[in-house]
Amino acid sequence: METYAKSYDMKVWHVIKKGELPLPQAKKDKTTESQVSSDPLDLDDYIDAQAVVVKVSAKAKNLLHNAISDEEYEKISSNKIANEVWDKLEVTCDGTNKVKETRINLLIHDYELFQMKDRELVEEMFSPFNKIVRDLKSFGRPVKMRNKLGNTQKLTYSLATQSHCTRVSRSC
Repeated sequence: METYAKSYDMKVWHVIKKGELPLPQAKKDKTTESQVSSDPLDLDDYIDAQAVVVKVSAKAKNLLHNAISDEEYEKISSNKIANEVWDKLEVTCDGTNKVKETRINLLIHDYELFQMKDRELVEEMFSPFNKIVRDLKSFGRPVKMRNKLGNTQKLTYSLATQSHCTRVSRSC
């Protein structure tokens, strides 16, 4: 999401991550003493610099709303600014640090205890193993390899622990 928002507009990413840009103050006209209306919906009274800030904020919120599902939208629809939406999505999608650590610990546990199930084919075993490895990597915790074989050795060990598995052949 960060890359997409930055490529869309750096100011949009700033609004998403840091919060609303400050609305520039309107300068008093020398001929009249009138100022910009305090009504945020009265766009006719905005000066150009204020219109740009309002537009960037609207783009940021629109970008976030378009990037999420209807279910997630229900969770964040009450938030008025893009930064609040982003913060809520971070907690909802990624969870707190404690939740992340718990997920990581569960994945490490699954990795360490991974074994081929009875009557399971090698092809069937590879997909769940690969998912564990990918999930750990997505949490910023790639599996540390003790040697060059790494995951291949782990898979081979898992195969060897099965009593019905006597031979592993390559089908490449």
